[in-house]
Amino acid sequence: MKKTVNGIIHIKPQGFGFVIVENGEDIFVARENLNGAFHGDRVDVRVLEKKLARRKEGVVMQVIERRLKNIVGTLMTSKTGSFIIPDDDRLADSFDIETAKDLSRYSNKKVVTKLLDCGRVELVEVLGDEHEVGCDITSIIRAHNLYEEFPKDVEKEALKVAMRPSKEEIERRLDLRKKLVLTIDPHDAKDLDDAIHLEKLESGMWELGVHIADVSHYVAENSLLDKEAFDRGTSIYFPDRVIPMLPKALSNDVCSLNPNSDRLTLSVIMTIDPNGDVVSYKVAESVININQRFSYDEVQALLDETHHSLLTTQLKKKYLPALLQMAELTNIIEKTRRKRGEVVFDVPEPKIILDETTGKIKDVVAYPHLLSHRIIETFMILCNEIVAKKMFDLEMPFIYRIHEKPDPKKVADFLGTLMPFAVEHRITPEKPSGHAYQSMLDSLDKDLKPIISQLALRSMQKAKYDPKCIGHFGLGAKYYSHFTSPIRRYPDLVIHRIIKMMINRKISTHKMTELHDFVEEASRQSSAREMAAKEVEREVDNLKKAEYMRDKIGNKFSGTISGITDFGVFVYLPENTVEGLVRLENMPNDYYTFNERQMTMIGRKHTYKMGDKLDVIVAGVNMTRRQIEFACPQE
Repeated sequence: MKKTVNGIIHIKPQGFGFVIVENGEDIFVARENLNGAFHGDRVDVRVLEKKLARRKEGVVMQVIERRLKNIVGTLMTSKTGSFIIPDDDRLADSFDIETAKDLSRYSNKKVVTKLLDCGRVELVEVLGDEHEVGCDITSIIRAHNLYEEFPKDVEKEALKVAMRPSKEEIERRLDLRKKLVLTIDPHDAKDLDDAIHLEKLESGMWELGVHIADVSHYVAENSLLDKEAFDRGTSIYFPDRVIPMLPKALSNDVCSLNPNSDRLTLSVIMTIDPNGDVVSYKVAESVININQRFSYDEVQALLDETHHSLLTTQLKKKYLPALLQMAELTNIIEKTRRKRGEVVFDVPEPKIILDETTGKIKDVVAYPHLLSHRIIETFMILCNEIVAKKMFDLEMPFIYRIHEKPDPKKVADFLGTLMPFAVEHRITPEKPSGHAYQSMLDSLDKDLKPIISQLALRSMQKAKYDPKCIGHFGLGAKYYSHFTSPIRRYPDLVIHRIIKMMINRKISTHKMTELHDFVEEASRQSSAREMAAKEVEREVDNLKKAEYMRDKIGNKFSGTISGITDFGVFVYLPENTVEGLVRLENMPNDYYTFNERQMTMIGRKHTYKMGDKLDVIVAGVNMTRRQIEFACPQE
């Protein structure tokens, strides 16, 4: 038998699929060659030998791991029984429900079912009417086999360990409760895991303290909480809810750095010279008491000296000097990172705003990236680097956050898409550098920059977790880790444990061997869970964007061409980050030729290329596929 390779199959609504193997290569699988595989399954695939084939094509030989757990859809009943019509059009048209019960009272309700070995499904949960508030998001969450609730024994353990720190525990730690310590987070955040203080020293140096919730004090290794956090890997954020990695008794209470309460932390205290370089540092178990909780908007209002209803004169007098110093140091450190080769992508994130009463979509806006955001980002990145370098130098088993250099072929493809823009650059596929990428991005005008940034980002590798320290290309960092969010990311929790073992000299030779094996496993699991979280968050965002545009059919918008295919052009709306497709039949009447290499659509009277401005009308919305259709106004 010919050798097979295995990978994850991604099935398209049209019925065919692609198997993504570990090296990133994809193998096309025709509908008739799926052999019972569902979207997301891990499969063995045999590559077919086809002369003159433009891409590899294969046949699924067997399903190694059935990853499809839940099937969400609309329950229907008939004289012969009950069945569901799946929401996911990559699945079969319908699945029969294995039951002897009369389910007619649930007819037309949104339900969750479990796939059985026989190919039928079993009813496990009734979500309700599809128009009920939140049902749409819950449907997507359940389709990804995700649940907000924790097992009862996990919740019980959380309540047991969620105790206020004892006097003995506080006394053995570095006491930082007299420092002016602040948190800066989104206004609606409940899991606050990082705080900062900054002092300008008489020597002209800076003392920067980054204080991170000591979650590992409460979540013991191999406990029920630890195993649940390992399985979840990360908290997942939606417009109307959060699926937390840890129960709320920890994530929103005793671990969260809420103001005016003693909190256990792991602190990195750095001395930084006027050039933004760290000249010394220490890592210590500590106790802090937050002086003030700020939102990003409040800090920005203070820095801009603009009005904010929650900011009193007393607050301004007490905290503005420290915030101005934070802004000054942020600018200094950012310049240092640019010099070493950091790449800053201008890819706006969507902010989905729901009506608080109805839960329906109210607005979608491009989330602003303010100086207040950059302060926290800059200080956290610096802290993550310091911790990674320290543990690398000590040759400790560790989980690093890595970002490998771009693949030469992807870089070459990206440079091909730049040709129509006549963009000057010094990027080479064989030796891409952060400096070359950033120089190119800096040369772009503000309208074109988001489009090119997105294309450049696609030419990059995906960041992931790994026990080997091979650097972070995007940040231009030789050493990098995720240390600053242990409430919501499992790798951060693991490396906190390792650091505390080192601080307290509790690592034996046997434990070192054990940790080497575990960081391998935890890196793989955390990377997989991160990818799954991003996918479900993206699906919900696309759903809400489609809902937002649904009542705007016929409305006119001005956008930028963000993609071109042989069947039409994609148009991006910068004010709300919505992207939609203008099919050829909805473009001005012409004879078009698609140039794949240069990403242009050329007609006798019209030429379209990436980055062109284009006025469009909303022509339709497909809520099932979460797709938006545009049309060009009639000439």
